[in-house]
Amino acid sequence: MQNPGSPGPNDTRNIIIAVVLSGLILLGFEFFYNAPLRSRLAQERAQAEEQLTPQTSQTGETPSAANAPPATREEALSSTSTARIAIDTGSVDGSISLVGARLDDLNLRGYRRTVDPESPEVTVLSPMSANFGHDAFFGWELQSGQDVATLADAASVWSADAASRLTPETPVTLTLDAGSGVTIERTISVDQNYMFTTTDVVRNTSGAPLSVRALGVVRRQGLPENYMFNQIVHQGMIGTFGGQTRQLTYRDADKHARDRVRERVGADERAQNWQGDGAWLGVTDHYWLTAIVPPADESVSAYYDARTESGSNDYRAAYRGEWHEVPAGGEFTYTQRLFAGAKRYELLRDYQSGDGTAAAPPIPRFDWAIDWGNFWFLTRPFFQWLLHPLGQLFAGWGIIFNFGLAIIASTVIIKTLMLPLVIQSFKMTAKMRTLQPKMKEIQERYAADKQRQQQEMLKLYQTEKLNPLAGCIPILLQIPVFYALYKTLSVTIEMRHEPFIGWINDLSARDPTSVFNLFGLLPYDVPSFLLIGAWPLLYGISMWALQSLSPPITDPVQAQIFRFLPVVFTVMFAAFPAGLVIYWTWSNIVTMLQQYTIMRFQGVETQLDTFIAKRLRKGEKPAGSG
Repeated sequence: MQNPGSPGPNDTRNIIIAVVLSGLILLGFEFFYNAPLRSRLAQERAQAEEQLTPQTSQTGETPSAANAPPATREEALSSTSTARIAIDTGSVDGSISLVGARLDDLNLRGYRRTVDPESPEVTVLSPMSANFGHDAFFGWELQSGQDVATLADAASVWSADAASRLTPETPVTLTLDAGSGVTIERTISVDQNYMFTTTDVVRNTSGAPLSVRALGVVRRQGLPENYMFNQIVHQGMIGTFGGQTRQLTYRDADKHARDRVRERVGADERAQNWQGDGAWLGVTDHYWLTAIVPPADESVSAYYDARTESGSNDYRAAYRGEWHEVPAGGEFTYTQRLFAGAKRYELLRDYQSGDGTAAAPPIPRFDWAIDWGNFWFLTRPFFQWLLHPLGQLFAGWGIIFNFGLAIIASTVIIKTLMLPLVIQSFKMTAKMRTLQPKMKEIQERYAADKQRQQQEMLKLYQTEKLNPLAGCIPILLQIPVFYALYKTLSVTIEMRHEPFIGWINDLSARDPTSVFNLFGLLPYDVPSFLLIGAWPLLYGISMWALQSLSPPITDPVQAQIFRFLPVVFTVMFAAFPAGLVIYWTWSNIVTMLQQYTIMRFQGVETQLDTFIAKRLRKGEKPAGSG
């Protein structure tokens, strides 16, 4: 008769079924979610290329080439109908269109599209008449009785010296005859990074006082090129108002646009709108940001929105400032800024703190352009106080692979801080190992009475002063570390294209190798769901070795589950960023060394010792042989 306390054949069958189902879930997720998602996004991009049409906005701006088919970026920039002013700094290159004084051509010199150093520069801004258009501009409105007229918008034609060239040392000056007795002189300067400062002098020659207000718009036509939806990284509209960061994803904006088409919301209803001061707002991608920064003391009316026309959406973040009176024969000066570039943590933090001058006042919560997530109290300190300083330290010493080494160093630091808890946990584990015979005796004696069995187990724990949950504490503390590292690897540009020793050329991407083509030795590629690389395999081996130090599991069903766990986690970790797998592998190695040292110090023989002893005995020759 089968012992009621032991697993039967049905339990073993259930374990096998569970493992098979886990594999099917992983394969099904790839085939039925990831693959269709990639296909749908490719269709959306193709549709955007075929049907892209610039649209009239609700802030007074009008497109320069409405209803024209989209051109390539090169065609749009080479058009002779639009005069341009070149931008040339150590960080960016591009040009400003004199139609609308639009910043619509910007490349980042320090970043490449792929890990290949010869690949093209990353493009942040492109003309709205081109595929994947993305631009920003500033305009003006005039109050005339109860009506509001446009003074300057995206179609206004500005003039400038043909020899003008914007550099950090040479600002450029544009002029516009706005009509109604108003002229605008605009001076644009740029720093050594990605911040453009625009100072407008509005002059009134009409003979009567005028009331004017500034506006600013960041636009994107359709989804970004190579866009991929990612739950862990915010992409879409973003800004800070009144000390609160506000976000709107592309998906939510799309939903609002569909609701407008279906008349579920009003034709003039925005996806989001509010008022506040100390503001900045714009559009963010995974690693790049285009954001307008109005004057710090200006109370602005802002909104996020998306409108559908010809099959694609026009996303925008826009604002209007306060009304200001310009006396007859007088002038009014207004300064605002535009950031267009990479979301580098230290750079955003510097802009956030400002330099204490009126020319560069602080930008509140500007480093929140990085998506730290709802658990920011874990992610920010982990990156700000540990990972980033370590990377900077190694870089300052001239050590290459500095962020990879920072991940390894952070492993050692975290394990050292947790060592007292680990020692206590290992002591409990070792003590439980010595109590295995007594525990097994209780299980056999009270196999038919589970309640009595639990009572006797609890009494044994109390007598021996044993807390079985103590062994779980170090594992539970690793969960927030796991999340913090995963999040920071995913959202911080400092990890993008950061190489490590060997075959890892991007810590923020998965291990590119696969055991199914012998790590590149065989001349064929494998599907993404079979990319089980060398580091995930090393992780699985380290997990198995760590398990070998733990007390043997007496329950056969649990033992089978634990034997399969390294395989399951190897497959799961294969899709994670390589930096995360490197951290966890080293974490297992350090834990294993700690645990083995403590257990051997206490005279406890581990499964690893038994395994090694058996292998050594097999290699010994019988006495008298040879």
